[in-house]
Amino acid sequence: MKKPIAAAILCVCLVAGTLYATAGGNYPPLKDGDLIFQTSTSDQSSAIIFATGSAFSHMGIIKNEHGVITVIEAAAKVRETPLHAWVNRGLLKRVAIYRDQRLTPEIARQLLSYSSTLYGKPYDLFFSFNNDAIYCSELPYLAYKAVGMEIGKVQKISELNINNMLVRKLVQSRWKRDSECTERDFDFDQCYRYILNQSLVTPVSIANDPSLKMIYSNYPL
Repeated sequence: MKKPIAAAILCVCLVAGTLYATAGGNYPPLKDGDLIFQTSTSDQSSAIIFATGSAFSHMGIIKNEHGVITVIEAAAKVRETPLHAWVNRGLLKRVAIYRDQRLTPEIARQLLSYSSTLYGKPYDLFFSFNNDAIYCSELPYLAYKAVGMEIGKVQKISELNINNMLVRKLVQSRWKRDSECTERDFDFDQCYRYILNQSLVTPVSIANDPSLKMIYSNYPL
C-alpha cells in the first residue's frame, strides 16, 4: 500500500493532542510474524516520511503468545511492546497490518526465535547494516534473512528523497556520533556523502513487498 507523500505530510501536520482520540482496533486474528506499520511521533519521523514518501515511519513484528499480542520492535532498544501500547504511541493510532502467506507456523516460530536473540540491542541512529545496533525495518529484514527468506528492497540512501532540510538536519544532529565517520576522521560533508552511499531497507519497501498482503488498516484511503 503506497501512501502519497502529500498525504503523509498532511498526516504529520496533524499532531494535535485532541486528534489522538481516533483509535483503531477491530483487528482480525493476528498471527506470529505478521508485520505492523504506523506513523511514529518521534523526532526523526518527519525526515523518514519525506525521504521515503510514505506515512509508514515505524514498524514491528507481531507475536501472539496464546492470545497475548505484543510487537517486537527496534525502538530505544529491541524489545517486546504490548500491542495496545504500541498502537497508542503512533500518530492518530493509525496502523496497517500485513501478512506473508509464505510463513508457516514453524517458519514464523523460527523468525520470532531469531528476533529474540536481538533483544536489548540499541536503536541504530545511522540506519546502517555495518554495526551492532538495529533500526526498525532492519529487524524484520534480518529475521527473514535468518530463516532463508527475503523481504523488502535494499537500496542506497541516496536513492531516497534526501534533498530536503529535514533529512540534512537529522544527519547534522547525529553525524559526530557516527563511529564509521569518526574512525575515518570525516568532516560533516564527507560524512554526509558516506552516509548517502550506505544501503538500508525502509518500512515502505517492506510493505510494498509482493509477498505481503494487507489484512487490516485504519489509514484513510
